[in-house]
Amino acid sequence: MGKSLLKVFDGLCDFSSLVILYVTVVVIFVQVIARYVLKVSLPWTEEFARFTFIWLIFLANAMAERQKEHFRVSYFVEQAPRKVRYVFWYLGEALIFVFFCWLLYDCMTFVKMGAQQIAPVMQLRMDYIYWGLPVAVILTLMNRTRNFIVTIRERPENPFT
Repeated sequence: MGKSLLKVFDGLCDFSSLVILYVTVVVIFVQVIARYVLKVSLPWTEEFARFTFIWLIFLANAMAERQKEHFRVSYFVEQAPRKVRYVFWYLGEALIFVFFCWLLYDCMTFVKMGAQQIAPVMQLRMDYIYWGLPVAVILTLMNRTRNFIVTIRERPENPFT
């Protein structure tokens, strides 16, 4: 059940990212054609592109976490003995997990604040945009937890890879 649910979330994240990317490209293309060929301004396209780009960045963060593609400086840790590497890895994982839990808690205040704000051109409540962060944090925590469990089970020589 757990693995199939994670695959559903992975698929939704991948599919949503692709849809957002394609729609954003089309909207920006329409904006360029309208502005430079038709000499017509479409003000909603800039706001739309900005909002979809925000969601795309947050979803990409969760996807990078799933594939362990986040930037790490691990040269010195990799030179340490295996047990020391695991100590640093556990400490790092604990700190990152605490950070994401704090971020999830804190960003909910931001989302609530966004419910009181309206986007100037699209007249969209800003909490719809701000929800991108908690969604990404939840997906990131899920992916981090999955990677943590896999690393604990497999016990690779270097847990950072």
